[in-house]
Amino acid sequence: MRLLHCAALLLALLGAATGTARACGPDSDCVVGARTYRIRLPPLPPGAARIGAILVAHGYRDTAANMMADRDLAAAVSGLGLALVAPQSKGEVWTLPHAPSGGDRPPLDEVADMARLLDDVAARFPVDRGRIMASGMSAGGMLVWHLACHGGGLFAGYAPVSGTFWAPVPATCPTGPVTILHSHGTDDPVVPLGGRAIGDGRQGDVRAAIRSYAAFGRFGPPAESRAPGLDCTRRVNPEGRVLELCLHPGGHELRAEDVVRAWRSLAALNGW
Repeated sequence: MRLLHCAALLLALLGAATGTARACGPDSDCVVGARTYRIRLPPLPPGAARIGAILVAHGYRDTAANMMADRDLAAAVSGLGLALVAPQSKGEVWTLPHAPSGGDRPPLDEVADMARLLDDVAARFPVDRGRIMASGMSAGGMLVWHLACHGGGLFAGYAPVSGTFWAPVPATCPTGPVTILHSHGTDDPVVPLGGRAIGDGRQGDVRAAIRSYAAFGRFGPPAESRAPGLDCTRRVNPEGRVLELCLHPGGHELRAEDVVRAWRSLAALNGW
């Protein structure tokens, strides 16, 4: 009996250890195939089965862990009652069309990997798969534009920050027009509004991307929309999608208030 009791205790301890190893959150990785992400959940509101989420993609050589460590961003997203999701790139940066050559870095399908990641988030956590907004900073903003163009149905809306397509800017997108709420600093030296050359690639022109997407998505003429500290132009297409460019007199930075504003705009559009 003593031997059986010890064996049972050992199995229980092993099971607990395995469960701990499988747990993931803001300080540990959730594994999806060859990809990982981190997630921070707010307290679940009374009576709520699922909550919305904002996914924020990191920039060049940054990490999901650093996104989670951004206190302003964490507090802002939690204050909205939302989950914060931070995916991790497989290398130093996301693999995107026309980006500077990565030597022997293998090509990746960021859209398919992101779809699997979102399915995993909704399966593991009380997150509403239909209420997830994509945002990202710098190279992460470039990923968001790529996802909007090639994976338009993945997210409820897209809010890139200080990043756009690598040149040349595409004239059309295969998955149809979506809501894009772009924010950018007018004094950004890293990803200037007009773009700049990096290695054998060149960042796209942000205003050219807006014009091209507006023509492709049949968005109407721009209307000025001012908010504190921002100069915004907004276009709407016949399906009610919104294409917005909001500029602030700042540099290359991820401002939590811009992400919050984008979410609130998206929520108002969808009646959440």
